[in-house]
Amino acid sequence: MINIEIDVRTAAAIRQVLFEEQKIYTHDPKCTPPRITDIRNVIGDLDTQIEAELEKAIEEQTKEKPDETTDA
Repeated sequence: MINIEIDVRTAAAIRQVLFEEQKIYTHDPKCTPPRITDIRNVIGDLDTQIEAELEKAIEEQTKEKPDETTDA
């Protein structure tokens, strides 16, 4: 198992490159090369982790700002 720690921006850039590499291949499992299946799995992992980091960042920003809808 190889683990790499990267920031969200770098993860998104890597995800885009991987997506471009795999998009010319079919989704038929009988015809898809194993390396493309592996790449698609990594894309899914990156999507999940990028989404989690973005949600965490939104939550942190929301906590930092006072609620503008309440009267102080």
